[in-house]
Amino acid sequence: MTISQEPLPARFSPAWLLLVATLVLIAFYYLTRADTIGVSGPGRGWFALTRPPLQPSLHFLSAAVLLGLIPLLAAWKITGLGARGLGLGLGNWRAGLVVLAVGIPLAILAGWIASRSPDMRAVYPLDPSLTAEPMVFLKSAAIQFLYFGAWEILFRGVLLFGLLGLMGSFGAICTQTAVSVTAHFGRAINETFSALPAGLVFGWVTLRLQSIWYIAVLHWLVAMSMDWFILTT
Repeated sequence: MTISQEPLPARFSPAWLLLVATLVLIAFYYLTRADTIGVSGPGRGWFALTRPPLQPSLHFLSAAVLLGLIPLLAAWKITGLGARGLGLGLGNWRAGLVVLAVGIPLAILAGWIASRSPDMRAVYPLDPSLTAEPMVFLKSAAIQFLYFGAWEILFRGVLLFGLLGLMGSFGAICTQTAVSVTAHFGRAINETFSALPAGLVFGWVTLRLQSIWYIAVLHWLVAMSMDWFILTT
């Protein structure tokens, strides 16, 4: 499979993108969570390792900046790639619509399956005040798209397309998948395990479509479906 890139020379080694991803993920994980990660052991009690949780809306807005805006600006500076070169255009939109037509029912099914897991119910919804009242839920879903859009910008945009010239398709897909799996540490184990095949498939589809947005919609829909089923079942 041959993937075309914008014919702009890299200004720095694209490997710097991995350092950028590491730094923003550290900040996101420890400083801007909507929940708390900590440790507990015999004779030690409970000790929180992350900063006090943010309001969910601030958590999602922080994601938009840390996982989306900062990596995007860094990738432009490092690689010289513009928005389209990083997968932020519509890409092959006809194939993208086919992917959405097939993927939307599967995303809803995946959300339902995830909602049956006690581990997932212990974590989600991230907003403990969320209800199934339609307008409340739709408002939360709209805000959460900031998070999932930013997530896809970092992993399937900046890392996947940014590392493509350095590593080739297979290397870039595997690298963004590995980093995205580690970014799930602290979540339910079944979610972390599922991030491995999902990352590989999402990366492959994104390269084929030359756009992150179709996978962003499906990723978001899995999460919103899961939240809805948790709240209503």
